[in-house]
Amino acid sequence: MVRLSKIYRILISSLLAFLGFSCGNGGGGNDGNNEWGSPAEYGMPSATYKAKGIVVSEADNKPIKGINIVLKGYYNIVDIAYTDEEGSFSLRGDDFPYQELSVKLTDEDGEENGGLFSEMEIEADYTDKTFTGGSGAWYKGEAELDLGTIKMKPETKDEI
Repeated sequence: MVRLSKIYRILISSLLAFLGFSCGNGGGGNDGNNEWGSPAEYGMPSATYKAKGIVVSEADNKPIKGINIVLKGYYNIVDIAYTDEEGSFSLRGDDFPYQELSVKLTDEDGEENGGLFSEMEIEADYTDKTFTGGSGAWYKGEAELDLGTIKMKPETKDEI
């Protein structure tokens, strides 16, 4: 009975160790894994999304520095960036191909960039985009979207 219990414990320990190693982090790159290193499951298509644009104030068309830009998929954040001195931003990340993503803009630094601006969310529709450089298998390639000039509305005292 003791011998059978010992064999049972060894088998269970080996199985748990195997499962633990098989769930490890696979690293990042353009092989179907996202930049944070979580490996894509077998049979899960992926694509690299790029988005760029310029953020300006609706009031005076001046570029806004320090706006937080988040590219979001259905279930997760694809990439995060901040606008530079010219109001420009560039996003890049991997997610499921052929979908509508959204871009959320938030003024996190308040008055430091010349005023307070209302949070906004815009659509980034990649459903009809052509993906280039795909592997012919699960990785569909890259698609880029130029969002152009995005005008953020300054907040009024009533909104604060």
